[in-house]
Parts: sequence; C-alpha cells; structure tokens
Amino acid sequence: MKYTSKYFKDAMPEWKRKKDSTLTRLLYRKISFFLAGVAANLGISANAVSYFSAFLAVAACSMFLINVQLCHIIGSVLMIFWVILDCVDGNLARSVKKLPFGEFADSMSSYLLVGFMGTTMGVAAYFEGGLFFKAHNPWIILLGALASSSDTMMRLIYQKYKNNERKLADQGIIEVEKDFRTDGAQPMSLKMFIDREFGLGIIPEIALISAIFKVLDIAVLYCLFYYGTAFVVNTVIYVRKAVAISKKHR
Repeated sequence: MKYTSKYFKDAMPEWKRKKDSTLTRLLYRKISFFLAGVAANLGISANAVSYFSAFLAVAACSMFLINVQLCHIIGSVLMIFWVILDCVDGNLARSVKKLPFGEFADSMSSYLLVGFMGTTMGVAAYFEGGLFFKAHNPWIILLGALASSSDTMMRLIYQKYKNNERKLADQGIIEVEKDFRTDGAQPMSLKMFIDREFGLGIIPEIALISAIFKVLDIAVLYCLFYYGTAFVVNTVIYVRKAVAISKKHR
C-alpha cells in the first residue's frame, strides 16, 4: 500500500482536529500529512519519529545556550519543526500502526522541549538582553526556570491524581473521569481552547519573532504566564476534586 497525504487527512479523528491550534490546522498539519506519507512509505515508525523529535527538542533548546543571534533563530525554527514532527508521529500511530511505548516516546519528547526551553531562552535573554530586562540580569534566568518547572510540576500533579483515581476505580470506590478531549461529540471548553491556541502551537512562533528582534525575554515571560497560570489553575482544580472525593467517602 502506498500512503498519501489524503490517506492521513481522511483518517484523522474529529477530536484530534479540535485539539489542533489554528496555525497547526492551517499549515503544520498539512505538512505533517505529507511527511507522514513519506515516513510510512519508507517504513519509519511513529516511535522512531517521536525519538528523533526528542533529540530535536534538546538540539533546539541547546541552540539558545550559544550567545549568537543566528543560533537563537535556528533554535526557534527547530522548535517549529518539532511541532510538525509531533503531528507526524500522531498521524502514523493512529493510521498506520500504534507501537508499545508510543505514548511514552511522544510524551518524553514534549517533556524535554518544555522542560528546557524556558530556562535556555532565559539564558539567551540574560546574555543578549531584551525589551524588559537588560543584559546580565539574572532574574530572567530564574523566570525561565520557573516557566519550565511550572509545566513539569503541573504534569506530575496531574499524573499523580490520575494514578490515584485509577486505583480508587479498581477498588470500585469511584469511576474514572471521562476524558472529554478525545470525545468529538463534546463542545469545545474554554480550557481546551486556551490549551489549543496559546500553548505549544504558538510558543515556537513567539520565540522566533523574539529571537529575530532580540527580545527573547518576551518569549520567556509568555511561557511563564502561560505555564505558570496553567499550573496554578490545574493544581486548584485537582486539589478541589481530591478533597471533594475524600469528603464523600469518609
């Protein structure tokens, strides 16, 4: 069988279309359909694409550690290519073959990118200066680190909550909450809209524009605002859910 862009486009489920940002839907997803066809015809698996994108994530972030503007621009472009590959591995997993540890490989790649990009862009802004922070102001590195750690802590809190939820469900105490993100029949929530339009679907472009105009502190502050706010909001949500369940089953 020869795989084509149309094959992957037609096979894409509605719930996934809803999760794509506007830019991803208009540009990156179309490119990913073509690249997925190339990869599938060459026998390249979804996991192989995910592991390569993990390497790409580290390479992209590393470019911000070099005190040269061109390197910062290259790093931003690599981040954009990472977004495209993130679409490619999903196309392959859903429409060709889903392999064991595919979710692990895909998640590891995004964890590496988000876990490093805030701090490394902060380092670049420290040496280069920016719009709000002059060169060699250490606060921008701290803010970048907080942006990265906010996302990491948010993911850890979410995973710990879901692990406990599954344990309680296995004991027959509660039911596992349905993930409305994978239900195409559900309307778009405000949280889903914010995640879709203001997360990784737009951050690489903000980084690229910031790198071109030597104002990477803007990209750092954006990451801090987005991931910091998401961390606080999601922590409150899951703490409230945990407390409510605990009170109900005392």
